[in-house]
This record gives sequence, C-alpha cells and structure tokens, in this order.
Amino acid sequence: MSEQDIKNRIVETLLNDRVTGSNKVSIDTLLNYAVRDSEQGQARRLLKDEMLPKSEGSIQQVGGGARENVQLADIEEATRYVYRNGGDVPWKLKQKYIED
Repeated sequence: MSEQDIKNRIVETLLNDRVTGSNKVSIDTLLNYAVRDSEQGQARRLLKDEMLPKSEGSIQQVGGGARENVQLADIEEATRYVYRNGGDVPWKLKQKYIED
C-alpha cells in the first residue's frame, strides 16, 4: 500500500465508525481496524508525524495520557479529503457532502 492509501484507510475507518464529537478511539485500536499488522508501523508513523500535526484528513488528538486518543474534527472535511485522494467514501456521506 502507498502512503496515501494508508492515510485514506485511517480516515475511512474513522468516518465509517463516526468517531467525532464525544466519541474517540485509541491509536492502537484505530490501526488494528484500518490496516494489516505488517503496515501498522508505517501507519503509526504517518499518523503521528504527518497527519496529526497538520490536521490532515481533519484528524485531531484528544485527551492526554498514555492511550493517545484521536477523533475527526469535521466529518465534511474528512469526507472531502478521502474523495479528493481517491479513497472509498461511505455512500451516505458521499451523497450528503460530495456534489459530482
């Protein structure tokens, strides 16, 4: 998988599970659902070094402590990010936020 494919999978997973608002998920749990075991090291590096500092894909870190929780700041922005980068946008969200 390319780096962009991994980023798309991370954001797609958060979109599918509607991880926003009061919902949050630990980075470990997110990566377990989003990518294969062999790609988790690269996915963790991309998430921590590129996606979180730049709020890429509308991902933000919440809380503190050792669990390292993340969530989406904006569903609409995340949907457009996945669409622009060739990912699989959930059908309901595509219908609501993407105008073809």
